[in-house]
Amino acid sequence: MKNRKSKSLLVASIFILGFLFVWTSGLMALWSKGMPHIVSDINKYQNEKGHTIEKEYSLIVDLTNLENNIDKDLYNDGAHRIYVIHIRTSDHDGVYEIYFRSSGIYSQSGASLISGINHSVINGNTFTTEMSAKMSSEIDGKTYENYILSTSGVNFRDGDEFGFYIGPTSVPETDGKMLDKEESMKITVSNLYQNIWSKK
Repeated sequence: MKNRKSKSLLVASIFILGFLFVWTSGLMALWSKGMPHIVSDINKYQNEKGHTIEKEYSLIVDLTNLENNIDKDLYNDGAHRIYVIHIRTSDHDGVYEIYFRSSGIYSQSGASLISGINHSVINGNTFTTEMSAKMSSEIDGKTYENYILSTSGVNFRDGDEFGFYIGPTSVPETDGKMLDKEESMKITVSNLYQNIWSKK
């Protein structure tokens, strides 16, 4: 009986010590919150090694069935991914709205996220998000510049999301030709940004 109590006390002590280690080391917050925990801990982590990626990435958007575009990769290197999560027609003729989700990697030593957004801190305490990416659409041999629709902070466990208007921004740009007669368009993104959070 005494032996059993000793074993129970030992197991309880090991459990409590393990819990205290996980709590004080920050692992608990990392497990529960993911990447946002690292991004928001400005006393321990910094994003000073982030940089623009000097390459263009393209994908073909199916206009005949917008749902076919969901989950298509714009970027995927095995560790970082940018993919379509939503696409719909806008209130403007010939214009579509496309939303991307970016996911990256994180651990106690830091995090890395390739996105259309540069996440940074100003004056050591103010979080900012700035769209780094630029996008253009190619339809029937013509190229149109696209405009920013939305950006987010690092709100997801492993990343963020951003969006663009795609297609011509006004009817005159199409020479009167509506996009509902087109089956696809090619979108090209440049100036993606690799955010790298490392320990100070």
